Amino acid sequence: MSRSAGHAPADYRHRPERPVVQLDWLERLQRRVVGRLELHPWRLKLRQKRFLAAVRRHSQPLGTQADSALLQRARELGTRMRQQGFNDPLLAEQFAIIREISGRVLGMRHFDSQLTGGWIMVQGRIAEMKTGEGKTLTAVLPVIAVALAGFPVHVITVNDYLTARDAEEMAPLYRWFGLSLGVVTHEVDPVGRRAAYQSDIVYITGKELVFDYLRDQMKLTHQHPLRMQVAALKSTRVEAQLQLRGLHFALVDEADSVLIDESRTPLIISGVQGNEEEQRFIETGWRLSFELQQDHDFLVDRERRHIDLTEAGRNNLQRLSETLGPLWKGAIRREEIIHKALLARFIYLLDKDYLVREGKIELIDPLSGRVMEGRSWEKGLHQMVELKEECELTQQRVTLARISYQNFFRRYLHLSGMTGTAWEVKDELWRVYGLAVSRVKPNRREQRKELGARVFATDQERWQAVVEHSRRQVEQGRAVLIGTASVSASETASASLKQAGLAHYLLSAKQDKQEAEIVAAAGQPGRITVATNMAGRGTDIKLAPEVKQAGGLHVILTEHYESSRVDRQLAGRCARQGDPGSFEMLLSLEDQPLRSLRGKSLMPTCRSLGLASRAGQQAARNLLRAEQQFVERQNYLARQSTLEYDHKQKDLLAFAGSVD
Repeated sequence: MSRSAGHAPADYRHRPERPVVQLDWLERLQRRVVGRLELHPWRLKLRQKRFLAAVRRHSQPLGTQADSALLQRARELGTRMRQQGFNDPLLAEQFAIIREISGRVLGMRHFDSQLTGGWIMVQGRIAEMKTGEGKTLTAVLPVIAVALAGFPVHVITVNDYLTARDAEEMAPLYRWFGLSLGVVTHEVDPVGRRAAYQSDIVYITGKELVFDYLRDQMKLTHQHPLRMQVAALKSTRVEAQLQLRGLHFALVDEADSVLIDESRTPLIISGVQGNEEEQRFIETGWRLSFELQQDHDFLVDRERRHIDLTEAGRNNLQRLSETLGPLWKGAIRREEIIHKALLARFIYLLDKDYLVREGKIELIDPLSGRVMEGRSWEKGLHQMVELKEECELTQQRVTLARISYQNFFRRYLHLSGMTGTAWEVKDELWRVYGLAVSRVKPNRREQRKELGARVFATDQERWQAVVEHSRRQVEQGRAVLIGTASVSASETASASLKQAGLAHYLLSAKQDKQEAEIVAAAGQPGRITVATNMAGRGTDIKLAPEVKQAGGLHVILTEHYESSRVDRQLAGRCARQGDPGSFEMLLSLEDQPLRSLRGKSLMPTCRSLGLASRAGQQAARNLLRAEQQFVERQNYLARQSTLEYDHKQKDLLAFAGSVD
């Protein structure tokens, strides 16, 4: 952060951000070598110990000092850090003051683990902190220290609920230090957004932030230089239309989710394109797709989520479209729209890839299980799914502006973050963002018990085991959290529990507005909660005393997710902050896609050994893990493809059209 200490105070005429440059081979090699050192677990251990000792030393006399004296000293330290940088001696004293005031205002004093996490983020790193370690309170340490030094701070969260909740909880502490706080959620209008961005601290989701950035860039790009000069002569400010004050300091909560999982697809601002003729073209394409025969005109590969038109299919399509008008003359155009229709029919599934809610198609994030509000598919696919589900047909959209998460977040002068699961992707975080990951020792020793994994031949056997294991746990007075990978799987689990007479709560993308309330109550005795993936992530499950005494929360994972990190996230919902808890995996081989060579080679072994044997179970677990690793690799390649696309553009932002 010290490298940005020389910047002038931020305003709309001074909008700092880091230029994104593509490294040559020598620079990439140098980064890899440096990464070996930066990612070493002992890289900062000695400095951490010295820093914590300094915080303790500064903390001793603070308890007897008046609020006014502490506030004056905090402001003095902020001024010095702006001039001298965020060195450890100044930062230790500032953290000591923040901790003291947090105890007075919020009734919560930071543990050493939280002080360590806050210090790590000031270094421009990602702090990996276990679930339940109090990351929301940890964040205020770097946020207040940086804001008092005069730098605008963006605190980036994964959804609107956490944005509003975290800001509200920490607002009294920010107000005590005289810092203004802005909150931007999807519902905030442009006037409200501009007011929020003028605050010292802004809580916002990554998606809303990137879209506001793109809108600003579009306005700047389309503002002719002569027009800007005329505006200046009239004493008006072009900048009055803009939102952000530059990209100074970002703290990303759930950093792996935002910087890795959400970076597979770029952020796109689109405008409506098309007319009645375009709509008829889509509707005709949908109808024509039913004239083609599977395995003759087209081939479906559900495992790879891929469809190919055969040569016979192309010829048949040409014959069927001969009299349909000019839009059907071009082979590429007609084959593309038919391809979209077939994808909608055979690949994209209701309650797995999308929901139908209030007559509209809403996309589901495959990793989080949450609805991706405001997102839609491009190039006619969205309209094809609408036709499939008999929804009102929306107009096609054309791209006006786009940027990848990778190229946006690398523009911050100082980027940092925190999460419970970053170690698995530490190399990618370093290579793409220059962010090193540091693990933080938990405040209390973990008591989490891993009960292993059991693989069943059929889904019915798996769900029967889920029911019986859940029944056994609730009879002991414990609480149970069942993790699923899709809305449909959640509903199947719910049906199985209902048939067995077990009361439960169902949480999926269909109930995303209530997810925090449902998850927060998941620690009550005898409570069974079925949750899609990481629905409710960021919300603590607080255990009732009798649940703690009975053994804590028990988590059941019903399948491997697209990333082993998500497995670890869900398992981490139990045994938080030293509480007791346990987790297990109950998996199934039925309908398991075999995409990896290792998985295909292990399936015959599983069948010959049988799942009743220890060797058969081990082979089945290896098969499922191989398939998970294959999907992880594919997702990694998708992120690389998104990043490389940006690199190939002459301008990283591709603008067209205008914005009102």
